Amino acid sequence: MGGRRGSLRKRITLAITLSMSIVLLSFGIVSYYIIQKSIESSLNKRLALARLIRNNIDSIIEDNINRLYDISLSGSVNLDDNDFGPEREALTTAYKYSIFTDGIFLLDKGGNVLLTYPEKIEEKNLNLLSIEPISRIIATGKPVVSNIYTTETTKRKVLFVLVPLKDKNGNYVGVAGGEIDPTNPILTHMLKLIDIGENTFIDIIDSNGVVISSSKPARSLTYCDYNKFFSTVISSKKECVATCHQCHDSGKKERSTNVLTFTPLELAPWGVSIQEPKEDIFAPALQLRKTFIALGVIFVGTAFLLAMGINRSIVNPIKELTKATNQIAKGELSKPIAQHGTDEIGILSQSFDVMRIKLAESLENLKRYSAELEKRVLDRTKKIRQAQQKVQTLLKQVITSQEDERKRIARELHDEILQDISVLLIKLDMCKMYPERIDDNRIEEMKQLVEKIIDDIHDIIKNLRPSILDDLGLDAAIKWLLDKHLSEKGINYFLNMKTVPNKRFDSQVEITLFRIIQESIINIAKHAEANNVFVVIKTTDTLINVDIEDDGKGFDVHSILKSTSGKEKGLGLLGMKERASILDGKLQICSILGVGTRVNVKLPLKPARSENV
Repeated sequence: MGGRRGSLRKRITLAITLSMSIVLLSFGIVSYYIIQKSIESSLNKRLALARLIRNNIDSIIEDNINRLYDISLSGSVNLDDNDFGPEREALTTAYKYSIFTDGIFLLDKGGNVLLTYPEKIEEKNLNLLSIEPISRIIATGKPVVSNIYTTETTKRKVLFVLVPLKDKNGNYVGVAGGEIDPTNPILTHMLKLIDIGENTFIDIIDSNGVVISSSKPARSLTYCDYNKFFSTVISSKKECVATCHQCHDSGKKERSTNVLTFTPLELAPWGVSIQEPKEDIFAPALQLRKTFIALGVIFVGTAFLLAMGINRSIVNPIKELTKATNQIAKGELSKPIAQHGTDEIGILSQSFDVMRIKLAESLENLKRYSAELEKRVLDRTKKIRQAQQKVQTLLKQVITSQEDERKRIARELHDEILQDISVLLIKLDMCKMYPERIDDNRIEEMKQLVEKIIDDIHDIIKNLRPSILDDLGLDAAIKWLLDKHLSEKGINYFLNMKTVPNKRFDSQVEITLFRIIQESIINIAKHAEANNVFVVIKTTDTLINVDIEDDGKGFDVHSILKSTSGKEKGLGLLGMKERASILDGKLQICSILGVGTRVNVKLPLKPARSENV
């Protein structure tokens, strides 16, 4: 019996283990190596194509920059002779066969348009110094290739190529520039962005993530910079191959994975992006993988047949035991396994029967656990979706807040400071033209105007980040906030601060509390129609508590917070809650229509600096 058991053990071990291990290991190594080589070759081809397109576009840009330099090299530039005939001829020559679909222009060092070709009557005597690429080249004197820029007057999307303009003596006298319309089909044709497949597209992207031109015209002027990926790669001037999800681009509900090959340009803050579905690029590798899997199955089948031939010499008890174990594998756990003596096979059959009983108990427990786990998964999935929706809403709030702040600052600079500076310049010009009219009254007027400009600039700085918060602390900052937004609008306020005078908290606590109070006060000033506002601030060693109450018209808190998805309304309230939660605090909003609103904030205090200012 011992010899037979040893013989069976050797036959099964040698026949199955060696054949299966050698075959599968050999095919696994070979298939992995070949598939990796195939994938590497596919990616290198995409990268080579991106480089080829990059080199072509760099060559086009360099050629057109040289066309602009040729205006200075023509020796006909003289902006002081009041004769623009030679300059116009130089512009005409530079314009021919160029990519400047919207024309070429000359500017003086003050940003004033001197000459355009083709001639544009509406741009004569126009000052372009407010355009960022133009102000940059005037300040630095270095060539500039811009991102897509939206002109304020016409709202057109244009690209600027700008070089310094020099006269025949080599003196820097202005700027020669060309405008490119990214929507013009001629640009796509000159860039040779051909359609290379239904699911594949080639994009030229600027450093702001905007598509300048594409082999798919519908993608032009779209924003596609996910998590500032393109901005980072372009600024680092490094090539890369990555993957990204394109469900939003393809118009499909399911998420598809694309392989992205990106190469930055040398002469412009742009890059070449080639995106193609992963399954298309890796199709040859996948086919190889299927072939090797099929061969592996064939060899496994051969080894199985060999094992079956060996098993024919095994005794009937082993066959019956195998049949019983197969029943167990199929889920038949109610039928007991027959016992075969007390030898090793009998012991094995007994062990299998014990295993059958325990497995039946385990399966029953597993079913109950699976049902409970499925319920937990559904609950957790629901919470995750809610959290994702909340994050998306907060992200939209951050972007909207940034854009609103930028619009506000731009409007204040344009409507107030720029106007006052223009008036001051006019007064200075009048003084220069008529010096005999300069007297103390006129000087006082200009002094008051300069003081007003300085005050307006201080107001803008305070709205961005009130220096009073850093210099004098939270108490003074809140007092300034109430005076600024309530008193100036005729709203009475009552402030009760039950705190240690001049006590400073952790900087994160101070700015968070200030922003929450600021949002509440601004909401009251804009929407509440209140006559009186009550603000009470209490602090302990571990907690700071703030109550803000008004007698305004009130609102439905639940409906406002519920409507935040996809809308701007209510984002301020959600932002206040999130600010408080970041510091493990709590914020409650209670409001009754026609009665008023009460906001309560509780923030825990960390061990922080405490000093007298």
